Parts: sequence; C-alpha cells; structure tokens
Amino acid sequence: MKAAALLEVGRAAAARQRAAAVLADDPDNVEAWCLMARAHHADDDFPAMRAAAARAVAVAPDQAAGHVLLAFACVGLQEGEPARTAALEAVRLAPHDWRAHTALGLAELGTGHPRRAFRSAGRAVALAPDESAPHRIRAMMLQAVGLTMPASKSFRKALALDPQDTTALVGLARAAIRSGRLVTAARHLGAALSFAPTDGDARTQLDRLLIGAVGGWTVVVVWCAGLLGGFAMLPWMWPAPPLLIALWAGAAARVWGALSPGLRAYAAAQLRTDPRARTRVAAAALCLATGAALTVDAARQDPAGTLTAAMAVLFGVHILALLLSGAAVMIADRLIAGPPRAGTTPSGAATGTDLLAEHREDSFAGRWALRVTRVGALCAAAPWVMSVDPPRAWPDRALAAAAGLVVLAGHAVWSRRRLIRRPGPPNAVLGVLLLPLSLAFTAEVVTIAAAAILPTGWLPLPDVIAVPGFVSIVGGVLAWLGWLAWLPYAAVRHLVPSRRPSSPGAGTSPGPGSAWGEAMPP
Repeated sequence: MKAAALLEVGRAAAARQRAAAVLADDPDNVEAWCLMARAHHADDDFPAMRAAAARAVAVAPDQAAGHVLLAFACVGLQEGEPARTAALEAVRLAPHDWRAHTALGLAELGTGHPRRAFRSAGRAVALAPDESAPHRIRAMMLQAVGLTMPASKSFRKALALDPQDTTALVGLARAAIRSGRLVTAARHLGAALSFAPTDGDARTQLDRLLIGAVGGWTVVVVWCAGLLGGFAMLPWMWPAPPLLIALWAGAAARVWGALSPGLRAYAAAQLRTDPRARTRVAAAALCLATGAALTVDAARQDPAGTLTAAMAVLFGVHILALLLSGAAVMIADRLIAGPPRAGTTPSGAATGTDLLAEHREDSFAGRWALRVTRVGALCAAAPWVMSVDPPRAWPDRALAAAAGLVVLAGHAVWSRRRLIRRPGPPNAVLGVLLLPLSLAFTAEVVTIAAAAILPTGWLPLPDVIAVPGFVSIVGGVLAWLGWLAWLPYAAVRHLVPSRRPSSPGAGTSPGPGSAWGEAMPP
C-alpha cells in the first residue's frame, strides 16, 4: 500500500488521506485502519489513534496488530488499565511478537507495576535482540523510574545496533547531564543533532546542558568562591577562590570544545537573546560582586580577632544574593517553560524549551521524599534528644530508635503505594528539592541508627551526625507547620470543583514520542 511508504518517509497527513481513500471503498480493511492509527500516532494524536485502533480490533479481533496499536494509544492517553488489557490480549494472540511485550511493559509501568514492566521489556529484548527499538524502549522505561545506569547500558546497546538512533543519543546525553559528565553530553547531543537537526528532545537537552548545567554551575561556583573568600584573613585561603573559578573555567572550556561550530554559534546566540541565560549571567555577576566585597573585607581582618559587624552583614548579603539568584532563575525558567515548536534548529532563532520538565518528572520522587522526611523528623527527634548530653542508657535509646525505624519504614512503603495510586500533579519545585530532601532523610536515618548502635561511652553524638540531624529535624518540623497551615486551603479546594483536568493515570511512564515508532506493527 502506498500509504505505508508515505508514512515511512514522515508524510503522515498524506498517509491518512490515502488510508481514508482505501477505507471509503472497503470500510473493513484492517490494514488501512492500522495504518490510520499509525499515522495518527506520528502526530501524537492519541484519541484519534485509539479510535482507529479500536475499529481495527472490532473488524479483526483475532489479529494482534490492532490490540498492540490500541495498547500504545491508551498508554499515550495514560489510561493504564485499558492499555494493559489490550496488551495482554496482544501477547495472547502473538506470544512471540516483541511489539506486544513492549506494549505490555509500557502499560504495566503506567499502572504502577515496574517489576512486571521490566520483565515484559526483557522478554521483548530476548525476542528481538538484534533490533534497536526494544533496547531503546527498555532504556526509556528504566530512565523514567530513575535507573540511570541500566538505562544507559540499554541505550548503548541500541546505539550499537543503530548508530543513528537519535533517541538513544539523547537518552545518553540526558543521563550524562544528570551525572555531571557535561563533555560526554555535548558529544552525544552534537551527534544527535547532526542526524536530526529539528529534533525537539535533542534541542531541549542542549538548552538544559548550556543554560541549566553550565549556566547554573557557573552561578554556584562563583558564589562558593565568594564564600571561601570570606576566610581570606587566613593566608592559606587566598588561592582558594581564584583556583575554584579557574578549575570551573577549564571544565566549561572543555564543554565548549566538545561542541560543533554550529552548536557554538547557537550557544552564543542563546547567551545574547535567551532571558534564562541572561538571568544566570546576571546572577553570577551579583554573586561575584558580593563575593568580591566579602573577600576584600575579610583580607583586612585580624585572623585572631572576632567577627565584625561589617563582616556579618557582608556574609548575610552574600547568602541573600544566592537566594535571590535562585528565585530569579526559577522565575525565568517558569516564564519561558514550554514545548519547543517543530522545525526549530540549533542554527537559528527558536522558541524557549522547557528546562523545568526534568524537575517535573522528578516530582513523584520529590513528593515521596518530602513525606518521608517529615515523618522522619518526628521519628528521629526522640533518639536525637536521648543521645545528646547527657545521654540516656543504651536499652532506652535502642528501643526508641527501633520503634522510629519501624514507623519510618512502614510509612515509606505505605506512602509509595499511595503515590502510585494518586501521584498528584507534576511540580517542578518538588523536583528541585529532591536532592536536599534526600540528604535530610539520610541524616535522619543516620541519626536514628547512631542512637541505636553507638555505646554510651561514644556519646553524645559526634557533631558530624548531631548537627545534620538537628537541621533535618528542625526542617521537618517546619515542613509539618507549613503543611498544617496549607491544610485549610486544601480542604476548601477539595470542596470547590476544580476546572483543571485530573491526572488520568497513575504511576510513571516514559511518555509518548516518536521513539515508539518502530514498535508499531507494520
């Protein structure tokens, strides 16, 4: 059929017209309905894809292709149970078709069953080990739940089978940015954009690399250099601020060298025109100014003297500069956040990509971390108090700590299951707070474990445990107070009907995209 050839070259609209012409003469043509569903998928029109796939299933319920397409359409619509039902039927009809097992894996992931999902993805890979698509989709599923290292391994397998697999290249770049390997990310994105210059996902990750990673780390490094400059009254601290900035400048130069000439021109244009990049430049300049003032004043201080009022003010101003910079960066990213328009290229002017998308994807883990950190503060409070001067006897401390660990572990399991059923709306702030919340939770667990294990002769708790534990407990109590203050508003909002559509699915999904294209039945 000519419609299939049109679809292969990316002419989805022409393929739909051709399929519609065939269906006008033969309304029960299963192949035409399947092609119509695939053409709708090419445009991410999942409601229309579901309608066409459902028609294909109605015409030929004993053919697996229609069920696979219906499952993919329901996954794209985040309808977990219908997707799982269609995928199970496809697996029953075609147990040796890797596409059916891939659809089942995506459906299981969308319904909150990651273990089943990865078993199905593994079967798909075993059935077609020489196809790049099963490896790539399995990698996308692993990356969606935060398993970066196994995902990178699967992406590399897909790339070995298809060196021009742009989705695998972008996935590897995304993992590299998250792990701080910015030079590797630049090389992967350069290769991806050389194969597909209009790839929106690649351009999003490029902006994340240039603006989010390089620009963001520049602000942090400059601020940290200024903080070190606050100890310039000590002669051996003088080289620290310029050395830190020089090391980061060398790392940024390596990233610049890994970019192609076209991407360098794009980066320069972004620096001049993109408000998010300009906001980070202004933030770095502000931190540099406050850090320089702090360093100059610290160099004039007597090392044996006490902290002067001027130094205290400058320290406060430097901390305030960091807080203002973070707020400005978040506001700029939020104002410009949005999916890139088709047809944009790194060599020309383009609309702003969504730098907050990564943080929104982390909001599920961030929401869980917030909840367990709040409960962890309550569970760690008694063991912390019993382990400071004067410490209580070991049996009392061990009993309180064991009870706290049991309560905390039980709440963590219960909270995760509840979030799978009711994940809540994506929230970029929760994604940003994921790392500090994880560190706070770790400090709480270490505090409880130390109170239970350390003998009385080792107490009170060492400062390296006691101070982070105290800060985490205080932060958790403040989070409880904030939650109690927000509770009346939440109750009123629950009573008033919301105009915003609720989230149709639960769990985690790698999301729709052209990366599923090769998983569509031919």
